[in-house]
Amino acid sequence: MNWFQQNRFLGSFLAALGVATLVLGFFLLHEKGAANEAQARLQSTIDELTRLRRSSPFPKAGNLQKTKAQADTYRSSLFALEQELKTRMFPRPPLLPNEFQAQLRAAVNDVEERARAGKVRLPAPFNLGFDEYATSLPNGLAAPRLGRQLRAIQWIVNTMIEAHIDSLNGLTRPPLLEEKGTDAPTPTPGRAGAVKPPAAAAEETGKLVDATSVDVAFTASSAAARRIVNQITAAKEQFYVVRTLRVKNQEDKGPKRGGAAEAPAAAAPPGATGKAAEPGITFIVGTEHVDVALKIEIMKFIVPRSGGSLGE
Repeated sequence: MNWFQQNRFLGSFLAALGVATLVLGFFLLHEKGAANEAQARLQSTIDELTRLRRSSPFPKAGNLQKTKAQADTYRSSLFALEQELKTRMFPRPPLLPNEFQAQLRAAVNDVEERARAGKVRLPAPFNLGFDEYATSLPNGLAAPRLGRQLRAIQWIVNTMIEAHIDSLNGLTRPPLLEEKGTDAPTPTPGRAGAVKPPAAAAEETGKLVDATSVDVAFTASSAAARRIVNQITAAKEQFYVVRTLRVKNQEDKGPKRGGAAEAPAAAAPPGATGKAAEPGITFIVGTEHVDVALKIEIMKFIVPRSGGSLGE
């Protein structure tokens, strides 16, 4: 006791050191126990993962029934989609070259009659983009696909005429692979030695979509142009895709300031109803006409099913 009383600082230091050592030992033992528990859990998880990797899973009856039900539902949905896609493509019946030329002449005559009735100007000569076949026959391989493309292009032109455009300024289409003769891909022989057309060979390569395009240029009011684009994109007979659209207003300059008040009364914009325009009022929006250029893709879906494709 006398020693602690004579050395108070050293005694207090030793006492504090002893307490700190005890506290440190407690925390060390606690953390060591927690580390051992974590190590045990990790080892248990590793062992379970190793067991699962080496084991062969056996499906339960309930899960197997659910999997079969999902597969049946997917099969039914896929079949329904195929049936819907069939209705969104013009059919491609067997067609001889002379039959295609006869259909082309009938389609051109029908379009020209509609254009005369609707007072729509057509380019001359006009053969719906098939100028080379007005006087010559296509090859037998290209005739069926040309027949499908003819129906699709005729539908587009009739839609424009029904929308009362001012004029159809141009209509061009790139040739199909079957039309190129020697440039077409080499046909693939089947098991029995029969020659498959390029369309059937494309199905074997996993190609799902085959598209042909047509470029159309016309002049119409802005309302008619909107109607044409909306009807083409919402067509039920054939699936179309408007790939590019270019619109140019024929009035490249706006009206002069004060010109509307000085100009005489103009006709009401298309679609306006009721009384005629009041004197001194000139409509400067809605009466302009536009030049439109469209690139439209005609889609064909190829879904292998029972050895064939949609629309065959």
